[in-house]
Amino acid sequence: MRKKLIIGGIVLFIIGIVIIISLYISEKRFRDWIDIHLLGKEITEQDLPVISLNTDKPNQVYVYSKYIAVLSNKNIKLYNSFGEESASIDLDIGTALFDSNQNYLAVAEKGGNKVYLFLDKAYLWSQTLEGEIRQIRVNQNGYVLVITSDSTHKSIVNMFNTTGKKLFKSYFASTRIIDASISDNNKYVAVGELDSSGSVIQSNIKVISIDNAQNDPENAIVFTHNAASGNLIVSVKYQNNERLLCMYDKTIEEIKDEKVKEIFKIENESIPFVTINYSNFYAYLIEKSSGLFNEKSIVKIINTSNNTENSFEIDDFAKEISSKNDILEINLGTEVQFYNSNSWLVKRYISNKEITNVEFSNELAAIVYKDKIIVIDF
Repeated sequence: MRKKLIIGGIVLFIIGIVIIISLYISEKRFRDWIDIHLLGKEITEQDLPVISLNTDKPNQVYVYSKYIAVLSNKNIKLYNSFGEESASIDLDIGTALFDSNQNYLAVAEKGGNKVYLFLDKAYLWSQTLEGEIRQIRVNQNGYVLVITSDSTHKSIVNMFNTTGKKLFKSYFASTRIIDASISDNNKYVAVGELDSSGSVIQSNIKVISIDNAQNDPENAIVFTHNAASGNLIVSVKYQNNERLLCMYDKTIEEIKDEKVKEIFKIENESIPFVTINYSNFYAYLIEKSSGLFNEKSIVKIINTSNNTENSFEIDDFAKEISSKNDILEINLGTEVQFYNSNSWLVKRYISNKEITNVEFSNELAAIVYKDKIIVIDF
């Protein structure tokens, strides 16, 4: 009899767990209650580490991997998830451009000529370039792309490998590169450019073969796509399986195996935010209002590999959304929410004042105020 009771209790326990998991997956309100009251995903400043900032000098904050980088007075200090300083590095940079991928951090001097690459806390290399630096990109293998300009060329593509060896240099005399991306297999560079030389501004996507650019420069550009008239390029992003997403002000297009396909239309003003800066997704936010005090947002996250969709609602309008790797950040003013690609809440931070700057990676986030940084460990 006792054995039957024990078995029955185990079966009921398993059934209860299955029901709870099913509700957690399918019912957002139930999931929110569990996240907040049992899993502690709603947090405030009192719960978190704080990094104090010296307000006598300008501070630039960037988050990559498991570090928070603070650039001030030509020095970068790196902090861990506990808010503790773990490294201090002198750089010949006043105002920086940052980009990161996995554990690589690329730093360049905005409008200057210096570029640096780090792996975690370790310095790998630096280079001094000709012209003025406009943009910097790094892929998951540490290949670095630097966009510069000079008095003759609106855009120049400078490509370096992980050791800092310059692989090639390509010139764009009359077009301005808006964004660029390096494929994960180190084979291609995609650039989104604006050509304003004609009567109508034209957006183009060009794919450069890294191998051809080194060995057969005249055939470096292996694919060109001229966007529809009136489509202004905003960003480009290589995702998994070498799929290239191109976001314009009106549409998102996918380029794979030299075939172009429109995958999303940004149809009206009810979609104020769209982001493609994911490893395998894109996301957008729809605003809906049925009165002055009844505002809500619907967030949709679409998997670009299989077109599956995850969505959720927020009882407010957003100030901004942004994504990096597999994390989506939604700034609601005095509240910031972070979601994974399954649309599950990672953390919700509640502030007692307006939040203006949020930096994050897959590992942690930094809520940046004028005099301090609040550290959120995912």
